[in-house]
Amino acid sequence: MKAGFIGLGHLGLSMVGRLASQGVDLILWNRSPEKAVALGQELGLPVAESPAALAEKTEVIFLNLFDSAAVRAVLQGKGGLLAGDIRGKLVIDTTTNHFKDVADFHKWVSSRGGSYLEAPVLGSVVPASQGKLTVLASGEKEVKYRIIQSGRKIMRTLRKIRA
Repeated sequence: MKAGFIGLGHLGLSMVGRLASQGVDLILWNRSPEKAVALGQELGLPVAESPAALAEKTEVIFLNLFDSAAVRAVLQGKGGLLAGDIRGKLVIDTTTNHFKDVADFHKWVSSRGGSYLEAPVLGSVVPASQGKLTVLASGEKEVKYRIIQSGRKIMRTLRKIRA
């Protein structure tokens, strides 16, 4: 299963490092392209030109962004995820979002045929690098089940899951 990862701040970098070290096939994108290019070169991972381009090449897309405004920009901005083909794709948003925004994110992704799971994480850089984050998953039951079934390797890599 090929996964995309958007958001390469401190926590995102650690999560990508952990996923890559466990053999997860990743494609990267970041709002600051130089971060994605540097990490891609370091880990031997491809970098997408845009979130839409990343969506075209992946089945699962992780978001780990600063806040809800950043998620909105990555979803709806020029070349955003919603500009790509996200039918059948799983969007796992590990951003700590404002609860009022999550319903919109779910609606927007669902309206384009994708599945959205709000999955903020508890932990920081060190637990992320060790695969010891706690993932708090919230979304439609079928989506959570699908992620657990089809993305076992990815979810095991991140470790503790609370659904």
